Amino acid sequence: MTQKLPIRLRTLVILAIILLAVILFAWFAWQFDQATRQSESHNYYYTIDFSYTATIENVTLFLPVPELNETPVFITSLLNKTAYGVSPDWNLTVVTGNGTPMLAIRAARMVPEYHGYPIAIEPGTSVLSATRVPGHEYSGDTPVLMPVSVAVMETSAAEIDTRHPVGHEPLFFPGGTFTPGSCVTPACNGPVYDHRVPVYISYTSERPVVISLRVSVQGSNAIWRGGWQSNSYSDTVVLEIANGTQGWIEGEGKLLTAEGVYY
Repeated sequence: MTQKLPIRLRTLVILAIILLAVILFAWFAWQFDQATRQSESHNYYYTIDFSYTATIENVTLFLPVPELNETPVFITSLLNKTAYGVSPDWNLTVVTGNGTPMLAIRAARMVPEYHGYPIAIEPGTSVLSATRVPGHEYSGDTPVLMPVSVAVMETSAAEIDTRHPVGHEPLFFPGGTFTPGSCVTPACNGPVYDHRVPVYISYTSERPVVISLRVSVQGSNAIWRGGWQSNSYSDTVVLEIANGTQGWIEGEGKLLTAEGVYY
């Protein structure tokens, strides 16, 4: 016959088991929190994408750079030409134009690059199709104009204020006027603002040319909690010019705030 433990002893055993479970749960929760905190990151991205449909010469571009407290940021790797996509043929400096710091790109010549569409591989084919050689003008074999892409990424030790970046985070031409704006598809989570940003373009060309420009700065916070969660803000300036338009031009800036998930 099995002898039962005294009630007091059974109570102590149950309490010990509960206490052990609580301690184990707290330990695993602490370990999970430590692991997620170690995965937390805060990053800034500054990107420039521009294209030109024909060869241009004697090129001078004044492009917006992110500015905070009247100081340009994220430009060191551009000036020393270690940033992704910077051509060794460019002369890069920082100038002040229209009351804001700008990245000056000067080049004697910029030649466009056109690619062909991907060539499908037929099932069972052992010999691969020859890759089409890129061209420097539009043709039936090379109809895809490839933009020039420049990118800078920098990390931050502190959380980025993605809800209220105006006055707190790097933006383009922050001394300008930000007005409530409309959102484009997909839907935006937070407030959107429109603002004008000056851009300067000068060049010569023997043929008509269309120049497209997109400059963006983004700040994001991310963490792993059983899946990546992140939030961000972005300020983007877009511009497309044709018919020989040159000089100072107002680019269309759009600031998106409070994008994503807050943890």
